[in-house]
Amino acid sequence: MTNTKQRDDNKGFRLPESIAQEMDKLIGTHGFTSRAEIAKQAIREYLEKIRSEENLHMVNHGDNGVKVRDTKLGRVADIQITPNGIYCPVCDASNCEHIRFALMQPDIQKIVTKKRKEGWKLPDV
Repeated sequence: MTNTKQRDDNKGFRLPESIAQEMDKLIGTHGFTSRAEIAKQAIREYLEKIRSEENLHMVNHGDNGVKVRDTKLGRVADIQITPNGIYCPVCDASNCEHIRFALMQPDIQKIVTKKRKEGWKLPDV
């Protein structure tokens, strides 16, 4: 059962003007008709991102790869970092939740930044 305080917290909140202006630019695009719709969609996507990250854990890493355990799939994604890009064989993709998770890790960010300076074609971190 929700208490009165929690219900009151759901009534609204203030946004910084810069964010409100960015939201206003989206109204009328992507099916958005109000700031509230944009905020709800952004919050839903962020919460889903957090939930999916709870299933991912970095096992180990080196200069040429990262092992990410996905408890939801019961597998380890052996992500490959090469001069021509980054690749996840589990998803057969160069952009997936395993790669995004790996690229959020400070140790991996350092490796990618170093390799980019060496001319490797890797995503910005």
